[in-house]
Amino acid sequence: MGSVETRVFDEFVKKVFGDNFDSGLSPESKVKMMNRGQIVKMEKGEYLQIEGDVSKAWGYICKGLVRVYYMRDKEEVTEQLSAEGEGFLDCESFFKQTPSKRYVQMLEPTTLYLFNKLDNEEITSDNYEIRRFTRCLIEKALLDTKKRILNSIFKSAKERYTTLLEEKPSLVLRTPSNIVASYIGITPETLSRIKSKNN
Repeated sequence: MGSVETRVFDEFVKKVFGDNFDSGLSPESKVKMMNRGQIVKMEKGEYLQIEGDVSKAWGYICKGLVRVYYMRDKEEVTEQLSAEGEGFLDCESFFKQTPSKRYVQMLEPTTLYLFNKLDNEEITSDNYEIRRFTRCLIEKALLDTKKRILNSIFKSAKERYTTLLEEKPSLVLRTPSNIVASYIGITPETLSRIKSKNN
């Protein structure tokens, strides 16, 4: 793995562990994880997974932009938007090994670092640090989902957009408006009105 990928991986580990980063993965555990991962390069618009597939891997993004979405009444509902240094995971399909309802699509030319489920199970079985890392990754994914649900209930459309803009400004700039709108649970027309009022 090159120096750029290693740096991005370190940033990803920091995001997963948060304040507990100093007691996170040892250099030996990092090397073990990175050696079992697979670098995959994909083009803009390409799919890693479509509805009906069984999720075989979780991953983090070395470079690029990924969205996870599902269909509801012929409408695309964006569930995850992830950029460099962030991970993505289809929890339900990955852990249950059942056909997924979700699509995983590249929004830009993207370099992924993927961890196969079988490899992940093997390296977590005899390594406490990696097992704890995986648990923290799952907890973070669930907490992020809960946060989005609570935002959709308690925050106005403008507040949701403002929060996303403050937390992930580059994500907003790089993502088509209709996908941003779907991600924060509003219509493209509402997002357009919010943007026009902010200008």
